[in-house]
Amino acid sequence: MINFDKEVDKCVEILKNGGIILYPTDTIYGIGCDSYNFKAMENVNKLKGSNPSKPLIHLMNSLKMVEIYLKQIPDIAKKSLTGANPTTVIFNNLNNNQLNHKSIAIRIPKNKFCLSIIDKLNRPLTSTSANLSGSPYPKSKADINKKIIHGVDYFVETIDNDNLRPSRIIRIIDEKNYTVIRD
Repeated sequence: MINFDKEVDKCVEILKNGGIILYPTDTIYGIGCDSYNFKAMENVNKLKGSNPSKPLIHLMNSLKMVEIYLKQIPDIAKKSLTGANPTTVIFNNLNNNQLNHKSIAIRIPKNKFCLSIIDKLNRPLTSTSANLSGSPYPKSKADINKKIIHGVDYFVETIDNDNLRPSRIIRIIDEKNYTVIRD
C-alpha cells in the first residue's frame, strides 16, 4: 500500500537538504530540486548534461505564489496557468530576483502529489524532464535512463504517472499577446 504522505515527506526532506528527486508530475516524469538552492540546480544540469543557461521550470502551487515573483500577471497568463491543460508560462517581468534569473518559466501542476510537495516545501519546486539533454523524454517509468535514476537522491517509484505528455510552453510578450514555444 502506498503511503502518499510518507512519499511527500521524504521528498521534502531530500529537497530541504539540497537533494534531487525523480518524481511523477502532472505531465512527464521530472527531476526536481529546491528553487532556492542554486547548487542543487547546478547538480540537476550536470546530471542531465544541460546547458546551465537553459532555464528550468519552477512549479508553484497557486497564483498567489506566482505573484511573489512577478510584477504583474497578465490575464492570458492567469488563464493559461490555471486552465485544464498543463501549460508552462515564461515571464520576463520579475518582481524580485530570488530565483536568480532574467526570465522565469512557471507552471502550476494539476496533480495532488506535486502540489503537496510544494505546499510542504513552502516555496517553488524547480523541475525539468527526466531525460538526458538531447534525448527524448521517457514515455514510461521503464524508459527513464539509468544514469538519471542513479544520479538522484530519491526516486518516487510508488506513485505512477500515466499522462506522459510534456506541458505546452508559451512566452508572454505583453498584456494581451504570447508566443507558443511548444504545443
